[in-house]
Amino acid sequence: MQNEILEREKVCYEQNFEQARSLNIQMNRVPVLAMTLTGGLWFAAGITENLHCVMRFGLLVFAGCCNLALIAAALRIRDVFRSYLEKLREFHPDSFVDGKPRQARVPRLKDYSMIGIYCALMGFGSLLSFGGALAFYWPFGSGVWIGVVCSVVIFGVWSYTLFGPKKKDKEV
Repeated sequence: MQNEILEREKVCYEQNFEQARSLNIQMNRVPVLAMTLTGGLWFAAGITENLHCVMRFGLLVFAGCCNLALIAAALRIRDVFRSYLEKLREFHPDSFVDGKPRQARVPRLKDYSMIGIYCALMGFGSLLSFGGALAFYWPFGSGVWIGVVCSVVIFGVWSYTLFGPKKKDKEV
């Protein structure tokens, strides 16, 4: 009976580790996807000569929205990844490597620092996309301020949805 329990725990540990490894790979692909997508859409909007102004505006707005969605996806993947790390730590705390060296060169960088840096860069790319769309390709006459206000409202709603107060889980 004790061997069965130990064997089951070992299998669970190995599966959790494989899943964590897979999530780490997936998380590190998000910024590359964001760069590729954003760069391609910026190229299409900026270089293509026969593209109508409305299409260029749409491409840049789409690039900005994609970056916002990819930020949310990367943060969600990181949260799930952390839950796997917590289970791995429970299995054998003495052998768990938490990524916190005794003498860190940059001690302020913690758990979410890498994904935070990626998200900041993707957010900056999103702002550049929205700014470029509004500044260079606004297709609706002189009412550019309407677009700025709409962009700020959309960004605010997105930020509140992602980072706003947490909802308490209902007890079952």
